[in-house]
Amino acid sequence: MRSILKTLTVAGLTVGISACGLFSSSGPENTAMHFVHGMAKGDIQKVDKLVYWGPEVQNPAQPYALRLEEAKVNGYVMATYQRLQAEGGLKEAKIVKNQRTMIHGVEHATVIISLIPEKGSPRNTTLQLVRRDGKWFVSVD
Repeated sequence: MRSILKTLTVAGLTVGISACGLFSSSGPENTAMHFVHGMAKGDIQKVDKLVYWGPEVQNPAQPYALRLEEAKVNGYVMATYQRLQAEGGLKEAKIVKNQRTMIHGVEHATVIISLIPEKGSPRNTTLQLVRRDGKWFVSVD
C-alpha cells in the first residue's frame, strides 16, 4: 500500500512540476516562432517582451537609444504585419534553419523561418537570438 502511495505521490509531483514548466524545453526556435506569430498578429507588446535590449541600448548615458531601437523593432513588426495582412494573413511558419553558436561564453542562435501567407509567395526572415539568464531572446544588438 505504501509503495502505491509513493508511486502516486511521485507521479503527481512530476505532473505538477512539468505543468509549471520546469522540464519544458524552450529553445531558440520556440522563441523565434512566438516572435513571428506576434509579428503576424501585429502584437507589438508580445514581440517587445521577446527582445533582448543589450547594454548599448539600455545605456543611461544615451536615454533615447532604447526608444530608437523599440521604434525600429515596432516598425519592422508593423511592416511585416501589414504585408501578411495584404496577403491574406499568415497561413504557416516553418523553421528552415536553426544554428547555435557560442560566442564569448554566451549562447547565440540564428533561426531562419519561412513565412507562408494565405496568398502570395513565402518569404524567409532571419532572427538572431541570444540566451540570457536561461531564456532565449531575439537580439537587437
